[in-house]
This record gives sequence, C-alpha cells and structure tokens, in this order.
Amino acid sequence: MTAAGLEGLIVLGVFIALMVGFLAASQRWPAHFRRIPAFEELNRAIERAVEAGERVHVSLGTGSVIGPESAPALVGLAALTRIARATSMSDRPVVVTAGDGAMAILAQDTLRTTYQEVGASELYEPTSGRLLGATPLSYAAGLPAVLAYEQVSVHVLSGAYGFEAGLAADFGERARVFVIGGTDDVQAQALLYTVAQHPLIGEEVFASGAYLDVGVMHKASLRAQDVVRFGLIVLILLGVIVSTFEGLA
Repeated sequence: MTAAGLEGLIVLGVFIALMVGFLAASQRWPAHFRRIPAFEELNRAIERAVEAGERVHVSLGTGSVIGPESAPALVGLAALTRIARATSMSDRPVVVTAGDGAMAILAQDTLRTTYQEVGASELYEPTSGRLLGATPLSYAAGLPAVLAYEQVSVHVLSGAYGFEAGLAADFGERARVFVIGGTDDVQAQALLYTVAQHPLIGEEVFASGAYLDVGVMHKASLRAQDVVRFGLIVLILLGVIVSTFEGLA
C-alpha cells in the first residue's frame, strides 16, 4: 500500500470514529449549526405548498450514479426523504426527476420506502420518480413541462450540473416558483448564484440532510466534517511554520 493510500485510510478511520462519537453524544451534546436562510425558507415553502395543494419538485441533476458527480445527487435523495414525508399529507406529493436512469430508479425506491415508513403506500406512483432526459440539454428542455403540468411551487435543485444549471433555475424563476439550488461544480454554482432565489454556496448542499433534519447520522457527519476540516487547517499551518523555519535555518 502506498503512503497516500495509508493516509487516506487513516483519515477515513478518524472520520468514522468521530461520526460514531458524535452519534453517541447527540443526546447529551446537541448539535448547533450556523444559520443558513435558504434551508429555513425551504421548510416554509414546503409547508405553504402542502397547505395550498401544490407540488414540490426535486431535481437530481444530470450526473450518473457511478463517479464523484453522484455525491450531490445522493444528498438530494436524502433531502427527498424529508420532503416526501412532509408532502405525504398533501393531495399532490413530491415529484423527482433525474438525467440518469439508475438515479431515477433510486429516486423511485426512495419514494416507495418513505411512503411505506409513514404508512401511506397508496401515494406511491412509479412516475413520481422519472428519467427526464438522458443528456444535459434534453433534461433541461423537459423541466418547463414538469413545472407547468405538475403545478410545482417549490423547485429544489440538488445534483450534478454543468451549464444547464442556469437553465434549470431560470425555468423555475420564470414560472415564479420557489427556487433553491446547490451543486458541487464551481461554474454551475456561479450560475445558480446569479439565477436562483436561494443558492447554496460551496459545500452547503452537502449539509442538506442535517439542516432538513433527515436523521441524527447526517448531523453527526456534519460535525465530523467540521472537526476534520479544522484538523487539516491546523496541519497545513504547522507545515507552513515548519517549512518557514527550515528555510531560515
């Protein structure tokens, strides 16, 4: 095993240990995160949609299940669990779209499992999770029809996007619906920041599960990320200091 591989295993082991520790201490030491207005507005928007009998749309982007681009879409699936529970009381439950067939199947499975957990299996419809387009442009081209036909009032973008992120957010803005969007691509983030009402900046999209209260594991994961991040910052600073003194010696 290479040194880089060993270091990766060490970091992974530390991260898992931190997650387990924070999970065990969650009752005695509740998590307190900084305020992100976008998530607060999203919760209120979902409540309004349920009361008005309107629909929430979750877009998982155009990335595939295989590869690093799947990470923001998997976070979107976690958020979908929370949204599906909240909209299970509505006449128009959540609808989710993806640009990858395997991701659409995962969305269907997430909806089916969530409705079974809340005792509302009759609400599940396979077409609630659908493949909208196999390419970025075809996926974006199908969004206006979904927003109009499904009477969407909340448009959640959480997945891998390229330039089509701007189109996806703009279609929501033109339909005058609540738009929140986040992804891991820097250029797509810039487009969402320009177009979307409530963009998620940087890694905020990966905090969705914790801020939407999907489960204690998501909160423990977020706390572990913070500790690892600060630890890496300290190591980098120590490395800079050591290198500086070695250069002066």
